[in-house]
Amino acid sequence: MVSRKQSPQHPNHVVSVRLTNDIIKRLDALADRTSRSRGVYLRSAIIRMLPTLEAEHWSQTSTEYENDFFKQEFVQLTTSLLGDESVEDSVRDD
Repeated sequence: MVSRKQSPQHPNHVVSVRLTNDIIKRLDALADRTSRSRGVYLRSAIIRMLPTLEAEHWSQTSTEYENDFFKQEFVQLTTSLLGDESVEDSVRDD
């Protein structure tokens, strides 16, 4: 397969990943049919999927943060109103 010299302005890094034999066979078949490298399709797949994965992660992270924040605020508020540390213990057990 033909490879071009990498541009010095945009150095690339090698990343190793384990793939199943089935995925490698499919990737190789695609690369052979199109006379392109595995890397072309791996980069394309990552570039296309990364925004979706990032959005899912940030959404989960912000939801967890908000839930933890509200739980902590609830404990502090109920503890100060009731003056009972058992409220704090019972909420933390959940």
